[in-house]
Amino acid sequence: MKQKKKYLIALEETRSIIALAAGILVCCCAFVSIFLMAKKYNGTGMHPLQYFTVWSNLLSAVAASFMIPYAVEGIRKKRFALPNWIVLLQYSGAICVATTMVAALALIWPTQGIRAMTGTNFWLHIVSPALTIVLFQCVETGVSFSRKSAPLALIPYWVYMIVYFVMVYLVGTERGGWSDFYKTRAFLPPWVSALLMLAIGFAISFSLRFLHNKLATRYWKRIAKIWSRDLEPTQLLIEAFGLGRSIGSRTYGTELVIPLDILKIMSERYDISMDRLTKAYLKGALDAIEERTTK
Repeated sequence: MKQKKKYLIALEETRSIIALAAGILVCCCAFVSIFLMAKKYNGTGMHPLQYFTVWSNLLSAVAASFMIPYAVEGIRKKRFALPNWIVLLQYSGAICVATTMVAALALIWPTQGIRAMTGTNFWLHIVSPALTIVLFQCVETGVSFSRKSAPLALIPYWVYMIVYFVMVYLVGTERGGWSDFYKTRAFLPPWVSALLMLAIGFAISFSLRFLHNKLATRYWKRIAKIWSRDLEPTQLLIEAFGLGRSIGSRTYGTELVIPLDILKIMSERYDISMDRLTKAYLKGALDAIEERTTK
């Protein structure tokens, strides 16, 4: 029994450490590269904020920075859980930087040369996107995305496409707009380029969603396998009580984390009420906290 609690706590702590390390790397890589890119700008040519590369990396860095406090709390409380909106923001950031990486490798490099892979472009086109995808896929949050999540996560990508269309095609350079620096009409008709980029965005979003949901399902199966199928209700309450003691003995401060998702799995797997499991968990946690504070 005790080994199971240790496994659960170690699993949560490992996820928190991975999330913290990957989140810091994504933030540092993106922000430093964008800063260096902006520092080189001398007022001629395209401003760095015109590039989708910059905006996509900013989005991924912001999503990672929102996650970092939860990772720190996960290490402290031995329980890593993210709000759904942060996971969705990470999903959106991963889509955008993955699109940047695919476009850089498959389109920009062949048509505009090696400069797409050198200097700050190497970090913004390859390293930062790769770290963001690893962060999104390897930090198994347990949150599965529905099909409706993909279009929501694609909104920033579509917004940039609309802005690019307006500034390049409707405003134009002669009226203070942008040049067609992504060469959307140099090799293909503009409408074909637009359909191609839409298709790439959808393909990447659904691929990332498929992989993420697979990892989330695997995570919950791993949790479910901790308990054998022949446990009696009394044994389950003892399990919940023991889990509460394990978490309570590691809890400092005034907050207590209740792993409702894990208790829900136990409830559904063995047809025992959440109320009974939660009460047993709280009893164990409070007993452990009281024992620790009275020593």
